[in-house]
Amino acid sequence: MNWSNGRAVYMSLLRNLKAGKERIEVRQKICKEIADEAVAALLEEVELTPKPGLVDMRNNGSHLDLNIPMMRESAICLHDTFYKMADLHYDKSPTVLLREQFGAIGRIGEKRMYAVTNGVNTHKGAIWSIGLLCTAIARRKGDISFPQVLDDAAELAKLTDRLIPVQQTNGGNVKKKYGMPGAREEAQSGFPHIKNFSYPTYKKMRETRTSTVAKLLTLLALVSNLNDTCLAHRGGLEALDYAQKEAGKAIQNFSDEALFRLDDEFIKRWISPGGSADLLAATFFISNWISKNQRSVRYGEVDLYISGKSTHST
Repeated sequence: MNWSNGRAVYMSLLRNLKAGKERIEVRQKICKEIADEAVAALLEEVELTPKPGLVDMRNNGSHLDLNIPMMRESAICLHDTFYKMADLHYDKSPTVLLREQFGAIGRIGEKRMYAVTNGVNTHKGAIWSIGLLCTAIARRKGDISFPQVLDDAAELAKLTDRLIPVQQTNGGNVKKKYGMPGAREEAQSGFPHIKNFSYPTYKKMRETRTSTVAKLLTLLALVSNLNDTCLAHRGGLEALDYAQKEAGKAIQNFSDEALFRLDDEFIKRWISPGGSADLLAATFFISNWISKNQRSVRYGEVDLYISGKSTHST
């Protein structure tokens, strides 16, 4: 090989190395943005007020063990979990191996959540639903559309995780007792309650209502249509039926006062639509991601303190 040929090979190698480094940097940037927006959606959900029976800025809803600071800290601690889920699935189609790795990351995230909350379940359902959406966005390298993102998430959710530990859950108990599908089936079916109710409602309401009202009407659309296993676990089918009917009435006669009254009634009956809250956060996540290029400032532009370090969205 003469000198000119050797130089050409060397320069080609340098270009390839530079291109590879740039691809890695782009991947890391997108995965970080996905995790930023995922955490921001959880914060957006918990801070929305008033939410019947749920933790918000007004009260702790039908919960003695939850509060706003705990919910915020829990959401922020999941940033690394969502980042790893996104990074694992970046530009990849679902496989059983990826499904099992996704599950392993989620279970580590649950342990981190429980460590932060002293054993209180704050976001277990969100780790599943938001986590699946993180993988779906990463699969398309951030370039998603609706409802394709839901179909992509469902594709992974349908695969078998042979490593899932055998354990009793509230959702599993409700399914066994009432034959009611839960969060797993919702995801495997392509999130029909996001596809048919919350996302269309949120998109339409934002055209004519304030941001807060649009969000609250979206929550009510979920509560009135979803067979929420959290409600059924707390109060049986009677509580579920009550919550669905009252949420429907609140949509028809919407006002802050009506929501305050409904919140008081949910607390009196000690019921909380946690499944609807998870899907509401998922709805914000998808909407925020799709619209982020049209916003001068992303909602996800928040300070996240991970492992003692401040990581600011850019």
